[in-house]
Amino acid sequence: MKDTEIRGVLLDLAGTLYSGSERISGARHCLKELNKRGIPYCFLTNTTTQSLASIRAKLDSFGIEVGEEQILTPLAAAREQFAKDGFSTANLMIREEAKVDLAGIEESETPDVVIMGDLGEGFTYEVMNRAFRQLANGAAFYALARNRSFEADGELFLDMGAYVEALHYASLREPLCLGKPSEAFFASAVDLIGVPRENVLVVGDDLESDVLGAMEQGMTGVLVRTGKFDEGALQKSDRQPSFVIDSIRDLPALLP
Repeated sequence: MKDTEIRGVLLDLAGTLYSGSERISGARHCLKELNKRGIPYCFLTNTTTQSLASIRAKLDSFGIEVGEEQILTPLAAAREQFAKDGFSTANLMIREEAKVDLAGIEESETPDVVIMGDLGEGFTYEVMNRAFRQLANGAAFYALARNRSFEADGELFLDMGAYVEALHYASLREPLCLGKPSEAFFASAVDLIGVPRENVLVVGDDLESDVLGAMEQGMTGVLVRTGKFDEGALQKSDRQPSFVIDSIRDLPALLP
């Protein structure tokens, strides 16, 4: 790094450190190098289908030992925003296994807010129409993420962004995005590692949410050619990452 001194790193998870049930080669070595060089880091994920404890357990299974305090998720951001807005009830469009991170929030048919996560095959007409009616009746709208797709075990899958846009279109209610690339989400991560954002490097496989989103907020963006990396999308983009590397294995070469 010649122009900017990198003093902290934010790391995406799915597609960057692991793909489905497999750890991406070089992930553990990269983290060891960060520890060796005294560079603080944390994990910033848009995953909404797993609880914080489940994410940590998955990392543990890959031999990546981290504390839950090093992992930031949109579910945690939703809990904080819910309290900040003074709401009492919600429609939790969240998978049951992930609701533990929103424990204590009362569910209601006439909620103050619709909190939308990735339901996968649970996105039925009935479920979407229920949320649409709640939004039409004045409920606020939290979208935990707006990603177009995600990658697992070498295959691409439709992500929740399309369903967020469907409700946005139908209800005319603008969703508050709580995951990447929201400024508040990145700011929470920057505060966690205690490094000025101009000295933070963000690594991910999502050109829009991870890399360009971080760069818009004054950070250095590194795109990895793993996960859902799309060469065509990169070439067509009018904005380019600070760096493109083959995988997380190559990150240490960019660091002091």
